[in-house]
Amino acid sequence: MWKLFHRSSIVLMMAFLAQAPGVQANDFAIEEREPNSPAATETDANYPEQIVDRLFEMSVSDPSAEIRINALQACANIPDEGDRLKDAVEHCLDASDFMVRLTAIQLLDRVELKPQRKVDAAIGYLEMRYQNPERRAPLNHRSMSPAIDVLKSHSDMANAELSDRLEETGPMTLLHLQLAGLLDFDVFKNADRLNDRSKSGDQEVRREVVSLWAKYFASVATKQSQPDLSEKLKEINPKLLSYAEKIISRYDQDGSKSLHEQEWQKMLMSPAPADLNHDGLVTIEEYALLMHSRSKK
Repeated sequence: MWKLFHRSSIVLMMAFLAQAPGVQANDFAIEEREPNSPAATETDANYPEQIVDRLFEMSVSDPSAEIRINALQACANIPDEGDRLKDAVEHCLDASDFMVRLTAIQLLDRVELKPQRKVDAAIGYLEMRYQNPERRAPLNHRSMSPAIDVLKSHSDMANAELSDRLEETGPMTLLHLQLAGLLDFDVFKNADRLNDRSKSGDQEVRREVVSLWAKYFASVATKQSQPDLSEKLKEINPKLLSYAEKIISRYDQDGSKSLHEQEWQKMLMSPAPADLNHDGLVTIEEYALLMHSRSKK
């Protein structure tokens, strides 16, 4: 216990050093310079090489997950170390500890990795959480959001990957279907796969397939019956549209950018009157028009 505390304290000190521009290397007596040697540069003074090297080493190899996380976060604040940060993040994406993986996923926007690698890492993290009942969490939980955001940022690639994984039934099938429901999954293109999964002996899997189908047909019906709002929307202040989007996003649990009755029940004022095409969904545009009409009264 004392050794873990000691290592943690050292990492925290290193993290402070990496982030505090006023700290000087000679405050820690790293090494002595010859009297006539050139003065250290500002970067050398603020970020002693020994500490930087050790931080990166600890971020990928320390036996304590907590220390690895602290070290990796400290490394992310060290300038001009993009290549080493990339290597550290990629290494941590395959860590056996899910919190180390989560930290690496949170840093994906700071490093240059191929989109497929990011998608695989995000799905891998979600599968890791899902297969452990004690660590399983709803997909809208904050610990799942960073991985979901990665998939949404690369939705085409993520959908292609989910399509491949849904070709066969397995312990992750339900999770993959739930992820498909959060993304713009091509139900028409994957009709055969979904039809096969609808025959599963798992009731939850069948329910998720039907949910995907229901969402698909609702969107088709919406496109066919959606009134032309373009002229009406021209009258609306763009700030009102932006505000409507924020409100919808706050209560949108399935990522559809619209609200159904179960979602809007938590709102103080029902937006049901905004449902212009009576499809049971309130879109951002419809909600903006509702607020616009109310502002005129």
